[in-house]
Amino acid sequence: MPTAEAFAPSADQKQRRAALLVLFLTVFIDLLGFGIVIPFLPLYAERMHIGAAGIGLILSAYSLAQFLAAPILGRLSDHFGRRPIILLGLFGSAVSYVIYGFAGSFVWLLLSRAAHGACAGTISTAQAYVADTTDERGRAHGMGMIGAAFGLGFVLGPGIGGLLGHDNLRTPVFFAAALTFANLIFAALRLPESHQPNPSARLELAHLCEPFARMPARLGDRRLAALFGLAFLGTFAMAAFEATFAMMAPAVYGYGPAGVGGLLAYAGLMQALVQGYLLGKLAPRVGEPRLIRWGLVAFAIGLAPLASAGSRAGLLGLLALVAIGYGFASPAIASLISKRAARHLQGEVLGVNQSAMSLARILGPIAGGVVYGSCGPAAAYVGAAGAAVLALALALTSTAAAPAP
Repeated sequence: MPTAEAFAPSADQKQRRAALLVLFLTVFIDLLGFGIVIPFLPLYAERMHIGAAGIGLILSAYSLAQFLAAPILGRLSDHFGRRPIILLGLFGSAVSYVIYGFAGSFVWLLLSRAAHGACAGTISTAQAYVADTTDERGRAHGMGMIGAAFGLGFVLGPGIGGLLGHDNLRTPVFFAAALTFANLIFAALRLPESHQPNPSARLELAHLCEPFARMPARLGDRRLAALFGLAFLGTFAMAAFEATFAMMAPAVYGYGPAGVGGLLAYAGLMQALVQGYLLGKLAPRVGEPRLIRWGLVAFAIGLAPLASAGSRAGLLGLLALVAIGYGFASPAIASLISKRAARHLQGEVLGVNQSAMSLARILGPIAGGVVYGSCGPAAAYVGAAGAAVLALALALTSTAAAPAP
């Protein structure tokens, strides 16, 4: 009869869990700083007499820089290890906050957001770190933990920023800079390397160009192309929702700013619960393909009637479906991409996935805003649900098991 010790985690498993916990804290603190600062960006820019078009460009600069940087940083992490790239991203984020805090013009504010977006390209490196430190059975749970760290950072950050920015909008920015520098020190001391770097690797221009030269091949890979499409469509729908919800909730349901913040916190906490706990329980039992399909079904059902639920209780129920659906689908897609990519290309391939999601975060708010303004709130959410349905149709034909290369 097996003893209790037989079921106890091995020393290697304990070490991997400890590394993932440190990574979780690193990502959480990084996104906490982001959440503290980003809600005040429009107000900050308005005080510099920057118009709506300029504010839109500043917001887009983040996602555009992330789109360009993610495959490059992922590829570099494949060559030189995950740890130095994550530390580089934290350092760059902290510097970008300092530039933001001292910015006195449109150009400097634009530069700060572009720099921060490029540093946020290390998201794919964090996902590659998860791939290094988990087996296939635990991969989805690890990806979900990264998603949960994001969700909690976004939920708690704006509240902290609101308290700090009551009298001076620069205070939250400099607090975020200090927090990120402290996070850099913490990660430098506690985050171990997860990927054995190539001892002969040298930093050359070719390394920076490779991911883009190889991107057509990645997008044409039958094991990966449909999954990148899923990531794009799901994020496109989510970005359209995020860009219009703060306008829709007051107009349709009569919520004020505090109520809107509470609703978003409710959705964020629910998504963090799904990704940080439920995903780990379900993924080994049902597998990523089913989680993706189930998640997209819930996501589409929650989005379509969101602006016409008829009651606040109905809105809460639909928000729960949106949060749960996206919370299951997004990390499951990343997990499946990781499983279908070669071990030595985890950073690069997950970087391409991050680029697809960044592109969706550029286009989704534009499409959502245009439809919302021209056709009304209900049409915007039906359109977002349509993108989720397209993703579901793609998932039904493309997420069957495929062997890793």
